[in-house]
Amino acid sequence: MTGTDGTAQFACSACGSPSIVLPAVLADEAVVSCGRCQSALGSWLGYKSYVSRSIHAEYEAVPAQPMICVDPIIAPALAEAV
Repeated sequence: MTGTDGTAQFACSACGSPSIVLPAVLADEAVVSCGRCQSALGSWLGYKSYVSRSIHAEYEAVPAQPMICVDPIIAPALAEAV
């Protein structure tokens, strides 16, 4: 989803909640669920890839600043994984 300011926004397609429940074991194939309705949203790998693509897209909108991120979820390999 895209917010009114043009940035990426996450929401469950079933109930609209932005809340997620992470899997107990963070394996790539583990299921990420909605925090409100418990619907399966996809895999942990898919969620990491979504977050990575969203952050990169927001950065590309204002490239005058260097991108500095120490979070391991933002890795070039994720874009290739999906």
